[in-house]
Parts: sequence; C-alpha cells; structure tokens
Amino acid sequence: MFDFLLTLFSITITNCLFCHSQHNEKELLQRIAAGDQIAFTALFYQYHQELAAFVLRLTRQISLTEEIVQDTFTKLWMKREQLAEVHDFRSYLFTISRNHSFNCLRDLARKAVQQKAWISQATGPVWEAEEPDREYYYALIEEAVGQLSPQQQKIYLLSRRDGLKYDEIAERLQLSRNTVKRHMSLALQAIVSYVRAHATRALPLMVLFLNGL
Repeated sequence: MFDFLLTLFSITITNCLFCHSQHNEKELLQRIAAGDQIAFTALFYQYHQELAAFVLRLTRQISLTEEIVQDTFTKLWMKREQLAEVHDFRSYLFTISRNHSFNCLRDLARKAVQQKAWISQATGPVWEAEEPDREYYYALIEEAVGQLSPQQQKIYLLSRRDGLKYDEIAERLQLSRNTVKRHMSLALQAIVSYVRAHATRALPLMVLFLNGL
C-alpha cells in the first residue's frame, strides 16, 4: 500500500491542479469512490498540508504527524466507496485524523507508563541515579524479547506490555491457561539466559527481577 501511495504522490502537482480545476470536490469524491487515482491524488495535494498542520498541533511530533497523515489518506483510499456519500469532506477528513491522532497518543502514553513501571520494578530506587545502566539493561531485555519464538514473544508482550492476565491472554489467543503459563515461563527463562550471556556489567538486580516475573 505504501508503494502504491508513493506512486500516487509522485504524480506532478500540475496534473493534480489540472484535475481539480475541472471538477468540484463532490465530483472528485465520486471519482475516487469509483477508483480514480488521479482524483485521489488531487484531493491529497489539496488537503495534506493543512491536515499535517492540524495533526502537528495535536501530536507536536513531526514523525508521528507524517505517519498519521499517511495513515489517514490510506484509510480514505481503502474505504473510498464511502466517499460518494460524504457531504462535508473536510469535516470527515479532520475527524478521522483527530481520532487516529488521539488513539496514537493514547498508545504512546500507555506504552511509556508501562515501560516506566517495568524499569522501576526491575531496577528499584538504586537505578534512579544510574541512567546508563538502566538504558543498557532495558535495551538488552528488548534484544532478548526479539529472540523469542513468535508464540512466546506474543504472550510475553501481551502480559508485560499490554498488562493482560493469563486468563485474558488465553482467551484472546484461544489457548489454555496452562499453555500460556508454560510459554511465559519459557520466555522468561530465555530472557534471563540471554541477559546473562550478553551482559557486560553486573546484573544481580535484573536477574532477580526476571526470575520473579
């Protein structure tokens, strides 16, 4: 899809303006609903700068803004058949982008809180004054998680990142609770082994933390 969007956006602005000069917005929406890529590109160039400025005021992050704008137009194209029934496109577009922005910000905030809690549990007050060590071991754990099997990684992240209980994970993945618990145990053992094998600094607190998860 992204390659497709890049292809669309590579069409010259001159062609876009020519397209828009001959058709009003309602006609553009109807053409997009019918699969007209040129009309879609014209609409993109008409709104993308204003939309980016709007999203940036919400996120205050350029990279996240770019991602949200791209996601918004991707959603529009994927559901283009609905555009023929849209009467106030600007409101429709900005509502989609606002909702997506809030969802992204909520996800970032939730992950930040979970990561902070994770590190706090792992390190305790001793690590408050040892930022390099904290970042070092956090990166090491992330590497270890990346080495897990797909099933173990999925269960571990649902537990530690999303805060789900074993029963909730079992229901979501359609597994037994014992299966979830076994995969979690194997994941923790693998993480401890990885940290022990790759750590170049003392790690008693981290090992105790991992063993106690």
